[in-house]
Amino acid sequence: AEASSESSEPVTLKFMLNSPELTEQYKAMAAEYKKAKPNVTIDMTIIQNDYQTVLKSKLNSGDVPDLFMSSAYNDNKVFADYEYDLTNESFMKQIDSAFLGSVTLDGKITGYPFLVQSHSFIYNKQLFKDAGIVKLPTTLDEYRDVCEKLQAKGIQPFSSGFGEWWVLPQMTYPSMSDAYDGDYTKLFSDVKSGSLKFGSLPQVDFALDLIDLVKKYSGSKPMESTADMQVSDFANGKVAMIHQGSWEEDSIRNVKKDIDMGYLEAPRKDGKSVIAVDTNLTMRVYKDSKNLKEVLAFLNWLTTSDYGKTWIPDVVKQISPQKGAASPDTQLAKQTLQAVSDGKASEAKV
Repeated sequence: AEASSESSEPVTLKFMLNSPELTEQYKAMAAEYKKAKPNVTIDMTIIQNDYQTVLKSKLNSGDVPDLFMSSAYNDNKVFADYEYDLTNESFMKQIDSAFLGSVTLDGKITGYPFLVQSHSFIYNKQLFKDAGIVKLPTTLDEYRDVCEKLQAKGIQPFSSGFGEWWVLPQMTYPSMSDAYDGDYTKLFSDVKSGSLKFGSLPQVDFALDLIDLVKKYSGSKPMESTADMQVSDFANGKVAMIHQGSWEEDSIRNVKKDIDMGYLEAPRKDGKSVIAVDTNLTMRVYKDSKNLKEVLAFLNWLTTSDYGKTWIPDVVKQISPQKGAASPDTQLAKQTLQAVSDGKASEAKV
């Protein structure tokens, strides 16, 4: 299929997207595309809770969106019967090859890497200063010591976010990234074959200790805390730390514009603390879409147009996987790129 279309007939493209914190940015992008292609209307369904359940329900019922989001890596296999092979599309040459591994399966590019994102513990620099904390924690014991110092000053250390299905496992990924020396393919294979019990990994006990620590210092109702509550509590100075990602910086600044924040490195059992960096969020094109050419034309525009090339760094304010893209002027994005440069980044293969 060609990555462009000359048709001027009215077309409605159905997109199913997650990351509702980007709703306004999605709308801005769709409005801009309408200017470029007046005959094309993008109908977006944007949800977070139960996203996978709703998506799979649509796939099973035959009501498949023309374009939908998922994770990368294992999801390349999960959606193998639905995803269009983007390997030979010319616009994919504009995606940095370093970020194509997450969407490649059996030598084929199964999806479009959407964002380069990072996540770890985000901390309020002023609250750390108020508690007299100079050395930033990198080990579990140091995190525990920091929590005690904050609490002694009447500052709640964490807002957990454990009320969301994705926050808790996401928090543990970086701290378990040293399992099997990062050879996740072998890890999954051994677990599947029964030669390894996942719970036997020492990293599992370490991750559970980390969860217990965050729960202990997250106030009276840690299992009811949501991502929105994390953002609000953190931005308003009610808590010193949250485990979240670069995608939340804009939301935090919408509440407290001048907040001074930064990443803490997530602790690992091997002592090599890290920040998780990856292109896990993926756009997938439905291979049997009746509007296939128009969907590819949209991705071509998103990759090659002046607006498309600046949309992620300037409007979404995150790191783009496109070659030569500008870096967003945000604290967490800058620290992410520095972590990659310093070798302090780990992939988040989920």
